[in-house]
Amino acid sequence: MRIACLALVLAATLPACAQETTVRIRSARPFGYFVGDLIHARVDVSAPADAVLSRASLPNPGPLTGSLDLRDVKLSETSENGAHLWRLDLTYQNFYVALDARDIEIPGFELSISTATGARTIAVPAWRIGVSPLREVAPRKQEQASDYLRPDGSSAFVNEATPLNLAFASGAAALLALLLVARDRAWPPFQQRKARIFSALAREISTRRSADDATLAATIQSVHRGLDRANGPILLSGDLPEFLRRHPEFKPLRSDFEQFFETSKRLFFGGESSMDDDCAAEQLAQFVSKLARQERSG
Repeated sequence: MRIACLALVLAATLPACAQETTVRIRSARPFGYFVGDLIHARVDVSAPADAVLSRASLPNPGPLTGSLDLRDVKLSETSENGAHLWRLDLTYQNFYVALDARDIEIPGFELSISTATGARTIAVPAWRIGVSPLREVAPRKQEQASDYLRPDGSSAFVNEATPLNLAFASGAAALLALLLVARDRAWPPFQQRKARIFSALAREISTRRSADDATLAATIQSVHRGLDRANGPILLSGDLPEFLRRHPEFKPLRSDFEQFFETSKRLFFGGESSMDDDCAAEQLAQFVSKLARQERSG
């Protein structure tokens, strides 16, 4: 009999627990606010899972008291432990000019919810925060009126010599770099600099590296035209000693010149050679690259 009675009591209390609502108020800090400060608070309201909040019951931004405004209200909803949770992020602004440290009250408000059992009202209670004065009410007595003023702060000495020297050095380095680029690209006033024929030729043939006869022949012809421009008249194999005498920067490449003329003779005049086309194309590219390096050093 007692067990049956206990079961009835528990059955009667379970719906009441399920219908319980809770309110939690948390603020960024409970004290230390000055006039004009924003006060951020979070209110968590927990209600039964089937509860629906009436948004019309939310507090409206605006003046609450003569020295406190509600600036912003943000609402988010979620579920927690089988209950419906509403989270209100409230932003207030304090306009109370405090003469000493004291607490002021943040007014409470009511929220309306609807459940299966009907409409209900949830009271969010008022809460308090501590405000502080901007200055003391009465300063300590001083002998002279000027003693009530704080002395002017000393200005920091800024040495402008180092930044100025760095600016001049950076400008000089930039100008030198520009001159080097202008000389390399033959921009004015270096437009009379001797054209770098083989450097341009190396960039040209690097885009057509192939071992087929047509491409190899076109590349050899391009090298011949480049040698002709460097020499003035057409450069034949028999003119090589005179060319190297007039252009001593290319003397270290004498054997490469001879190999080039041999490859050209084999391709255009059917001369015999044990070198295949793959090897010839590779050696030709290396030869032009060497010419470009010697040209830049010369």
